[in-house]
Amino acid sequence: MIALGIIAGISSALLQSMSYLFSAAFLARYKSPFRLLVFSHLVMGVISVPFIILFFPVQLLGMLPEFGCFILLWIVCFGIGQGSFFITVRNIEPSRIASLLGLKIIVLSVIYVVFMDNRLGGLQWLAVLLSAVAAVGMNWSGGSRFTLMGMFWLALTLVFYSLTDMVETHLVRMPAGGSMIRDAIGVVAICYGILALATLPLLRRFRWSRRQFIRAIPFGAAWYLSQAALFVCFGLLGVVFGNVIQSSRGLFSIAFGILAVALGHARLDARISPRMWVRRAAAAVLMAIAIILYSVARNHG
Repeated sequence: MIALGIIAGISSALLQSMSYLFSAAFLARYKSPFRLLVFSHLVMGVISVPFIILFFPVQLLGMLPEFGCFILLWIVCFGIGQGSFFITVRNIEPSRIASLLGLKIIVLSVIYVVFMDNRLGGLQWLAVLLSAVAAVGMNWSGGSRFTLMGMFWLALTLVFYSLTDMVETHLVRMPAGGSMIRDAIGVVAICYGILALATLPLLRRFRWSRRQFIRAIPFGAAWYLSQAALFVCFGLLGVVFGNVIQSSRGLFSIAFGILAVALGHARLDARISPRMWVRRAAAAVLMAIAIILYSVARNHG
């Protein structure tokens, strides 16, 4: 189960990094984070329909009030986090954001320990710190500076993404249907289907067009698939271990940024200094060590 959870977590990190690049492409054309928020949610709602029909967890029928409350909480946390992220994209380069999101593991761990009355062992804290150091280290390349406004929106993103992760972990474990993959697919479909319905009134701010919907598909599809994999990871490994693995998203995002520049889309990201490869290789090693340490601590906990 740990191996499957790690594979799911790495797959989610890869897909999320792709989605960041797609979001930058959309914003380069429309200059509106809120527009992307609305149209990508509609895309994910459409994707959700067949999965709700095929994978709805029947065990949830006996706990609909509780499930509904957590869905509402998830929508609030996710909506604020996602909106803050899109605004951050306009202030900080995409590859840097993806790396800095690795700091979420620190925020999450503090919330997990202080407010949820849970404890992490010494090896687990070491793994958390290593993953955070790796996330920041691979991104510390000089160049453009972070504005105060950018850092504010990044901090807000980290807090509400952390809360979202905690709610998601509870949601995916509620059905207890015997297959975490099936439960995760069903729960993700319900979450994003309801989120799409909640998004519909926001269309009043924008004139509907098929072209905008189509341009939001790459981001919406990549994000949706990343969340399905992430729910599996959280369900099997827990929210903190899952986020240790998620710190690898920075490396994937850097790779996609280089690919974008190579393909002539330099406006989507900044060029990366060749000398940073040594530092980023070291960051990759730290991330691998963090995953191993947390896995060992979990097995002996």
